[in-house]
Amino acid sequence: MIFEKALRELPINTGYDFYAHKTIEDLSYVCLHELDLHAESEYKIALPLRKKYLKFIEKYGTPYQKTESQRVFNNGLNQTTWHIEE
Repeated sequence: MIFEKALRELPINTGYDFYAHKTIEDLSYVCLHELDLHAESEYKIALPLRKKYLKFIEKYGTPYQKTESQRVFNNGLNQTTWHIEE
């Protein structure tokens, strides 16, 4: 199934919840949320991992998630301080 394939491609250390996330859109949302945490300076995520989140969303996300993820990813490139670091 497509969901299982997407789940296997989900980047390691993604905040996936087996009970709450049941669709591919859910998995893409989790990746978008991770990018957003970084962009809002709440949590520092290394650039290679953020690129994996972006790639996952570009492959599996909804049109909105794809557009929003690129915007959030670009905003995160300018962050210099965070509340929590990896």
